[in-house]
Amino acid sequence: MNLRIVLAVVTTLGAVALTGCGSDSTPTVSATTSTSTTAPAASSSVATPIVPSTTVEPVVAPEPAPITFECGDLSLYQSGTALYSDGTTGYESSCDTYVPPAPKFLWYCDYPETAVYTDGTSSSTDPACINDDPAPSNPNPGGGYPYIAEEDRNGDGVVNGYERCGLACGQEPTSGDIQTQSGCEAGYITGPLCERFGG
Repeated sequence: MNLRIVLAVVTTLGAVALTGCGSDSTPTVSATTSTSTTAPAASSSVATPIVPSTTVEPVVAPEPAPITFECGDLSLYQSGTALYSDGTTGYESSCDTYVPPAPKFLWYCDYPETAVYTDGTSSSTDPACINDDPAPSNPNPGGGYPYIAEEDRNGDGVVNGYERCGLACGQEPTSGDIQTQSGCEAGYITGPLCERFGG
């Protein structure tokens, strides 16, 4: 055989038998004389795996915290002012400390025809205290309390308020009677003076 042919066959076989590199990057030569085959290339028609669709729930915003309130300090705010937790102010009936005044009733009729009520007010036009009877004679034409001789303690012909007997004599209360009753009810007057007022 011709040496040229042998060298050509060996060169061809060497080129065909080379299959790759080893781990040490040294080319390896196959000792077989079979033809080289290559792995088929990946086809683009290979189906990708189907992932089941998952339903995404919408994100729900958390509910805001409930708005609370506290009543405003009465030395700083009007009665009924509420201070809300969101920083605003407003009106809440539970913060309103206004108490409507108690209804007034006729307490007694004072002279001259003056109605005195339980709330401390008075009126000269209340029909319950207007007396159409002739007024008793009074030596003091300037007015004042009706003249009762036994009440004229200083004998000047005029019965002054401090001279009147009042409740002790079964008559209308004097200003002293009213003050004493108030003191007994408040507790700073005690003893026998308060007995006539139920204390």
